[in-house]
Amino acid sequence: MEDTEAALTLLDGLSSKDRRTCIELMIKLLGNVVRHPDDPKYRSLKVTNKTFVDAVWRHDAGQAVMEASGWQVVGDSVQLPPSFDPTPCLNVLLSNRDVKPAASEWVEETKHLALKSPNTREEELHEKALKEKEKEIAEMKKEMARKSEIARQVREEHRLDMESRRYHNATQGEVKRFHSPAKAEL
Repeated sequence: MEDTEAALTLLDGLSSKDRRTCIELMIKLLGNVVRHPDDPKYRSLKVTNKTFVDAVWRHDAGQAVMEASGWQVVGDSVQLPPSFDPTPCLNVLLSNRDVKPAASEWVEETKHLALKSPNTREEELHEKALKEKEKEIAEMKKEMARKSEIARQVREEHRLDMESRRYHNATQGEVKRFHSPAKAEL
């Protein structure tokens, strides 16, 4: 564990991005071993693995931290012995996870001094919810207007149909009165 802490100081020579990437990948590797202690596939890693090489192995400091964390170079791979418990080393890496860029790494165009307040996210969510609610209300009003228009059309058709039936019945009644057949006598 002390070896890991000492080796981590060697990472200070890397850029903050490389340091962060290196530490995060080592955390992932050791975390997999802690979660699957009896699975040998998590205890061995080829030094030709592109992701591993890009993040850790290409840096002398990364190799030093790996070796200090219990990894051993065996041929073209690094391996963690089956009896080795990586939990203390993982805890050291986790406690050194926060890597801030050095002042020399800041790019003035992307440097933001004003941080969003914690309430800004809540306010954004609240405004988004209000907009969605207003949209729903507008859609409901539109639907109600459409249904109201359909109801008005149905009432109008019903009124016209009733007038037509009254007229038809009235004219049929007159025709029946004048052309009704004589009642048969018994």
